[in-house]
Amino acid sequence: MNTNISDLSEKLSLEKEREVARTFAKRFQWEMLTIGLGQALVWLSMWYLVVNGHLSLFAGFVVSTFCACLAYLPSHEAQHGNFSRGNKKLQWIDSLVGNVSLITLMYPYPLMKVTHMKHHAYTNDSEKDIDYDIVSCKNPWEVFRYTSEGPKKYKSFYEVHKNDQNFADKFEQGVLISWMQTIAQFVLVVLFPLETLFLWFLPRKIGTFYTAMFFSWYPHHGLGMGRYKDSKFWTISLPRYFTHSMQLHFIHHLYPRIGHWDEPKAIIALKPFLLERGVPGAEEIPDQINYRSLIKRS
Repeated sequence: MNTNISDLSEKLSLEKEREVARTFAKRFQWEMLTIGLGQALVWLSMWYLVVNGHLSLFAGFVVSTFCACLAYLPSHEAQHGNFSRGNKKLQWIDSLVGNVSLITLMYPYPLMKVTHMKHHAYTNDSEKDIDYDIVSCKNPWEVFRYTSEGPKKYKSFYEVHKNDQNFADKFEQGVLISWMQTIAQFVLVVLFPLETLFLWFLPRKIGTFYTAMFFSWYPHHGLGMGRYKDSKFWTISLPRYFTHSMQLHFIHHLYPRIGHWDEPKAIIALKPFLLERGVPGAEEIPDQINYRSLIKRS
């Protein structure tokens, strides 16, 4: 009896868990590179096509909104170095994808990177996690209202972490880029007012809400702090591709170096460990991940 308990404990040890996780943290994320650079190029092409009358403004708006909803995730992979994988010669790919992919959303990559690292370090901390205000929203409507009003907490967040020199430097660099983006948008408003409204302003607002909803609110809402307690498995009445499979986002918080495209396989392999650790919702993880398996059942 004791031998069986000992064997089970060894099989589900933290060392074994990390060993399994490492096997999914090696592959180059070419899918994210393609999506990140691809959506930015498509979005830029909308300007040429719409301004020159080759495409209707409404069609351009729909495509631009789709691009905005795809824009954050590739940069998110870059923020964690999941293109370079520690290879200094490949870090330019992280920088390229990180910066270019976020143009659609008008986010400055250096700012997003350092604030996101603090989010990982202090997930659900009311003072130190910049996403906490979103997570504490009571429902999707509150998330929409919060994101539609624009960033409100960045100044106070800077004050909390300004003693971290790298954070302060990257934060200030990001603020400068943000000002440049704002000036660029203002110039476009003067030159192409309707096009700017429907190809950039509204799509990035919708994309920001989409990102906040599925990347920040759903995975962390209603939870406290702690490595195995601050993120959860959840389901929704939509195929997983409509949510970027964020139902699995908690595995990213446990092992950020697991690439997004490999998370479904990783979740299946790690399920026994997640059940043992008491990850919220782990008992609902299906035995196979496909386009329907994460849909909420009535």
